[in-house]
Amino acid sequence: MLADVIKTFEKEYRNKGENYIIDSYIPSDGEYVIVEPLEDDFRILEKVIIKQDKKTREIDKTNQYFDFICKADYMSKYIDSNKAIADKNIHSNNYLTFFVKKENIHNGKITNIIIENYYKILKNPLTKYSKANAKKLFQEIEKKNGKSDERKIDRIESWIKNNIYNLVEKDSKDKSYLKIFFKYDLEEYKKESEKYILTNIYNSNDFNVIIDGQIFGLPNDNMGLNAKKPYLENKSRKTQVPYLLSQEEVLMQKRLFDYLMTQVSIGNINIYLNEDKIKALPNDETLDEDFSGYYLRIKKGKEVEIHDFDTIGLYAPKIKPMKLRNVLELEKSRLEYTSINSIKGMKNIINEVFFSKFLMANYFTEAKDLSIKDNCLKRNLLISRTTLFSWFYKGNKNNVWKILNFSSLDLIKGSINNGYLLKASEQFNLRCSLSNYFQGGDNMADVLMDVKNSLREKINKNDTEFIENDKEYYFAVGQLVNYFISLSKGKNKVHSLANPIINAKSDERIKDELRRMYKKYNYTINTSNRRFRNLFAMVSAYEPETKIEEDLIIAGYLHSSLIYEKSEKEEK
Repeated sequence: MLADVIKTFEKEYRNKGENYIIDSYIPSDGEYVIVEPLEDDFRILEKVIIKQDKKTREIDKTNQYFDFICKADYMSKYIDSNKAIADKNIHSNNYLTFFVKKENIHNGKITNIIIENYYKILKNPLTKYSKANAKKLFQEIEKKNGKSDERKIDRIESWIKNNIYNLVEKDSKDKSYLKIFFKYDLEEYKKESEKYILTNIYNSNDFNVIIDGQIFGLPNDNMGLNAKKPYLENKSRKTQVPYLLSQEEVLMQKRLFDYLMTQVSIGNINIYLNEDKIKALPNDETLDEDFSGYYLRIKKGKEVEIHDFDTIGLYAPKIKPMKLRNVLELEKSRLEYTSINSIKGMKNIINEVFFSKFLMANYFTEAKDLSIKDNCLKRNLLISRTTLFSWFYKGNKNNVWKILNFSSLDLIKGSINNGYLLKASEQFNLRCSLSNYFQGGDNMADVLMDVKNSLREKINKNDTEFIENDKEYYFAVGQLVNYFISLSKGKNKVHSLANPIINAKSDERIKDELRRMYKKYNYTINTSNRRFRNLFAMVSAYEPETKIEEDLIIAGYLHSSLIYEKSEKEEK
């Protein structure tokens, strides 16, 4: 699939050129020093402080040299520390630049000897590229771009040694960069950069082979084949490396990963590609139009990490509307009870109501790194996030309700256990709306309306009636539990007392718990409480026919109490 992605990227790159990458390029935080060459010396032309806002991902681009900095910086970085020119603490790849961390200037990691070795190799690169494969690569590029100007290298080396230690305070602990650019033509930067890039672009030149006069090798992006990782080798064929690319192909792959790095640096971690276009979106955004193609989820590490890679058959952002209903008839609710007709709307409300806004930021966070103290929330986020991510970002809703059916119920129980009844009620309203959306069937709001009206009439009669069906029964159980807990004389009502009944696996357990609660609180129940007597008697006498309906018990528990409900006479 990566080959298909590269083809799409190549099409865009051919149309827009290097600016397709540079336009979104964000230089690393640090101080950028522009040095102008004079006839016999150099002078500092400009010092630019670059610091990206970590929240907004914005950066100040107003400096007149910003465009030069982006282009020169992009061309002059080393690929990784294992491919440094000389010392890994010097991060530049040519004599026109000098990149170091500020904290290393005065701590012994940058010395005149280290600087001399850096420029010594740049004057005579074959001392570094002495092996046959690397030597052949470098000589071909040097033949195309010409030899480096040794006199110019000597001048620049002398200036660096005389000035580098004065550009940073001696006691600096600053971990940002000091990057020095000598203001030569960008075409010269390109030639010097190519000498390094094209010689070091492969994972290791030891794996290179020549086929029909063309060099093929193992790419370096997201690949770490070496003696410590023999399991990556293909032992069943003559060439044991996983795959080989030509120079042209591997260079285009590098450009793709450079483009991905620029996108992840500005917060765009969802990448959608097809034959027509590439669209990069931040974590909180989803597509607003139908899409078929490839999807990549990326993360910034030492290099771009591809955490997810998939083919999307059809992503349709508009969905069949889901009516969010106020099933429990909450008078105070933070939710807007309206229709939701997009995947984005579903994502936002599920993230907020069920997962307290923790879901969207933690789709790929390691379990040990989740900063969530609520174990119930943490458990259900880990259970649900892969399936929900696939729905929200790829349009695949397979098993969505199966997962949400379990997790939403568990989360509601967790909220009740913590005493967050409004939150539990809103979660229950969303759960019922989702159930009706995915499964159809009876609308819970209508079911509860019938059940409440029937029970209200029965508990207000002088003679005890009987419960007619299981739905009435389980709702009545929830009402009784709520009533018993309301009788507690404790300063705070401990809603975890409802857990044994909410989690009960048999009707026998439910009735045992209700009798236990009755014995505990009957001292405070007035004998003239007709509503309670009728309700408790009806529940005690009824034998359910179906398995326990937890939703109805929870609905009865969270709903306003029919026992405490004012009569019409009292209201008047």
